[in-house]
Amino acid sequence: MKLKSLSYLAHGFVLAIGSPIILYGVVDNLNVLIHPADVLPPIVFSICVYGLFVLLAYVLTRSLDSAGLIASILVLGVFHLWSIFLAVVIITSITLVAINILFKKVRYSDTHRVLNAVSIALVGFYLIRFVNMSVSELWTPVPVAIQPVQGVPGPLADQAHAPDIYYIILDGYGRADMLQDIHGFDNSSFITALEERGFVIPSESQSNYARTLLSLSSSLNMQYLDNAPSAGNNPTLWWPLKDDLQHSEVRRTLESQGYKTIFLANNADYSNIRDGDYYEAPFPIQLDIFSALFLYQTNFKPLAEMDELGIANFSYATHRQIILYAFERLPEVAQIEGPKYVFAHIVAPHPPYVFDRDGNPVEPDYPFSLSIESHAGYVEQLQFINQATLDMVDGILANSKSPPIIIIQGDHGPGTMTNHDSLKDTCLYERFSILNAYYLPGVDPASVPADISPVNSFRFLFNTYFDGTLEILPNRQYFSTNDRFYEFTDVTGRTQQTCRSSFDDTP
Repeated sequence: MKLKSLSYLAHGFVLAIGSPIILYGVVDNLNVLIHPADVLPPIVFSICVYGLFVLLAYVLTRSLDSAGLIASILVLGVFHLWSIFLAVVIITSITLVAINILFKKVRYSDTHRVLNAVSIALVGFYLIRFVNMSVSELWTPVPVAIQPVQGVPGPLADQAHAPDIYYIILDGYGRADMLQDIHGFDNSSFITALEERGFVIPSESQSNYARTLLSLSSSLNMQYLDNAPSAGNNPTLWWPLKDDLQHSEVRRTLESQGYKTIFLANNADYSNIRDGDYYEAPFPIQLDIFSALFLYQTNFKPLAEMDELGIANFSYATHRQIILYAFERLPEVAQIEGPKYVFAHIVAPHPPYVFDRDGNPVEPDYPFSLSIESHAGYVEQLQFINQATLDMVDGILANSKSPPIIIIQGDHGPGTMTNHDSLKDTCLYERFSILNAYYLPGVDPASVPADISPVNSFRFLFNTYFDGTLEILPNRQYFSTNDRFYEFTDVTGRTQQTCRSSFDDTP
């Protein structure tokens, strides 16, 4: 292919590459949650679609010159924000008019030259911004957040009799006494039902951190986050902890002992672990958050909004289906030959509130959000989650060939009285009081500390069942704000002080 012919295609190729990069740069705080490498799948998708546009246009026109121009217009119209589309069209048009005034003639090749210059300048600007705001973080030395844990058990001699292990996070599930004190809800029937099934429910359990990412990174690595990346260029970034959560000390320890890993899908990217032996998802294609957002910002949005496909999960119907699937699938994975480690992060009773107490669908009257808290909505959804949890437990126990280990735990409590920008305006009692339920076959219930916290859950488990020699750490509680995510304030001793409740349910 001649160099001139390549110039017909260059602008479309650059615009295809640039669309995800521009989106990453223009959405506020997107770089806080999303790893810079997450732009790569949408870039590949955009390039492939651009190639298809070129092919179709060439078949219709039999001219690479025309095909390149048509494909660029389609890329702009399909993949770019409306403001970007208008900017390219206006700048290109004004430049061509100027050329016509100066030289009394505009050639077809001039259009390609102008589009090449405009596309390179536009995408180059956002690429530099992308590098400055994100990629540079990858090259900055950051303190290692997770340290190797001493005393973990070695490989099992008898894998055939190793118990299955289920770690089930019910996001935002609070402790019974707090629910009574703050929310006026008596949860004793659910606690009793778990105890009747053989669970131990420590009565004084508290989370170690107030945010899911921090809490799970701590519990799954069996340590406090004293070495979290606060010394990085941007202490607000969440994504540096994602790998530590997904490839945790707990996972590595169990995989070294021959355990299969089974992960249930959710719509929280950092805990949506896809690279285990099994990834159980309700939809054939369930995109990560950035890829889903990319589709929503393009003219592929109608495809993304089809709840039946579940490609993207920015709808209440899709969120509801992901939750239901986890509860339904967990008993079924018990039939997979073990030993196996099953991790499920179920984003409920945490908002959005998409179920009433009987499990009927609820459709909030505001755009999809994971952050709008409500006392009434929380209590309604909690009651359905209770019944779904009991049914799930019954299914797991019924389908297990030998008694499994089951941990059902809140990563933190409700957030109806939490302000992530202010420790002063947060009810620590509500936020740190968590459900913490253990099904530990053959273990004396009295041996489970009443105040055990998530950082010690797997330390206790490995010591009890696998001859581990892990130190049981002091129970500590830490709070951090959004703008200083890794700068922790030790609030130990302040998290049991009751708060005055105020149930204003206006979203």
